[in-house]
Amino acid sequence: MVRLNRDHNLTWPALVRHLAPCGWIHPLTPQADTEAVITLHRLLAEFFDAREQSDSLAQIFRDYQSWLTAQTWYQLEAMSPDQIN
Repeated sequence: MVRLNRDHNLTWPALVRHLAPCGWIHPLTPQADTEAVITLHRLLAEFFDAREQSDSLAQIFRDYQSWLTAQTWYQLEAMSPDQIN
């Protein structure tokens, strides 16, 4: 979510397809499928490498929390009912 900097309800397959070099393509072409698989492997490798570093998992969660609280839709309790509708 943080890398994409949009949406909050995407599944892993959708995130990977959005982060792949060719972006979201529907229907998925053979080339886009290959790029999505390569992107998934790259993202997993980056995550596993980061997980081995001291404090990196905590940093991943801090980055996500910072991104989340910066979203206007996350501040629902501060909004009036007519702003929500």
